[in-house]
Amino acid sequence: MSSSDLPPLTTSDTRSSISAIPMHELEPSPVDEEPSDSSSPFYPSNPSDIDDSKLPHASRTSTNFLGLTPARTLHLLSSVQKYATLPPALYLTMHYTNTALIPLLTRNVVEADKYLLLTRPYYQSFPLEPLLIFAPIVTHVVSGVALRIYRRRINAMRHGAETRADRRTIPWPKLSLTSAAGYILYPMFVAHVLMQRIIPQKVEGSSAGVGLRFFAHGVAHDPIIANAFYTVFVSVASYHFVSGAAKYLKLSSEYVTEGGQSGAMRRKWTRRAVNGVAATVAALWIAGGLGVVGRAGKGVGWEASNWDKIYAAMPLVEFEPSRYKMEDVSSERWTAVKAILRYSDR
Repeated sequence: MSSSDLPPLTTSDTRSSISAIPMHELEPSPVDEEPSDSSSPFYPSNPSDIDDSKLPHASRTSTNFLGLTPARTLHLLSSVQKYATLPPALYLTMHYTNTALIPLLTRNVVEADKYLLLTRPYYQSFPLEPLLIFAPIVTHVVSGVALRIYRRRINAMRHGAETRADRRTIPWPKLSLTSAAGYILYPMFVAHVLMQRIIPQKVEGSSAGVGLRFFAHGVAHDPIIANAFYTVFVSVASYHFVSGAAKYLKLSSEYVTEGGQSGAMRRKWTRRAVNGVAATVAALWIAGGLGVVGRAGKGVGWEASNWDKIYAAMPLVEFEPSRYKMEDVSSERWTAVKAILRYSDR
């Protein structure tokens, strides 16, 4: 029988055939929806993960005064922010070893200070210091701020906000814990640079005498403020560095793309692992910096007098210089002082 021999279907026949199909009640099942938070894999923080096709059409066609499309500008800012962390990571490895691990291994501040002074010329000489530390960190912070502003601008373009009043209604991109820790860390980093580099150079013309014993001298003078500041500083820094490295290596929870309950469990344990590593790094840093170096006590003699001048020149710090007697200076240190004086007379 050919298809031409069959009678044509009518509307009533079609409806009756459909209504004749039995309807079964189905159990509801969860549907994996695209998460809306910025910590999900749909909102990647690595520049290589940004899909230009998901951006609005205007972001891929219009150009700015540099001849770059908004999508290309967004990718460029993300790349600058990401790769600016590589030089400071090299410095941080050396600094963490000198201030946390070596004091824990030697249990001696004088011995640990030797290692710090030994490696210092490698990253405190010009032009290594600005190229390795200051310029990359400033670039990382500035590009991060510019990235947030630019993402908000793209959101305004997506929602058609043309006037200033319309743009004010557009919310800022969600601030992740890693970014929040970075913004909190920056003013503490500036204070650390002032205490360890800028003020010593202004007072003495050099920061060569600023080391672990200089830090111990300050802790002994005001242990409450020093311990509190150091603990907060190290804890925030450890979390920012570890969680940022996890994002950089795509090991953070936002890169777990598996859905369902198993994916949620993996993201949960990934966050716990990152937090655990950050807590371990901070604990070792505090143990070495405060448990060993911070308990070394005040300095003595001419060296401590110079340190007093440095601490007294710091803003917002009330520092009362100590009174030293010559008998407080050990014979070994006094011999070293006389050797330096003889050498300077040549």
